[in-house]
Amino acid sequence: MDKGLCGTCALARAIVTAKGTQYTLCERSRIDPAYRRYPQLPVRQCLGYEPRSESPDPPGER
Repeated sequence: MDKGLCGTCALARAIVTAKGTQYTLCERSRIDPAYRRYPQLPVRQCLGYEPRSESPDPPGER
C-alpha cells in the first residue's frame, strides 16, 4: 500500500493488530490535535512531515 509521505516520515509508526490489520499512527497527533491519529493514506501533503534521518553505515560497511 502506498503510504505517501507517511512511508518516510520519522513520526509515523506501524501498528499491527492481533488479526494482522496494519495501521499507520501519526506520533505528531499526540502533541498536536490538528493531526489525525490514523491519517487516511496516502498522505500527499503534511506540514508536520519530518523525513527519517539517514542511519550511519553499519560497522564493516565502509
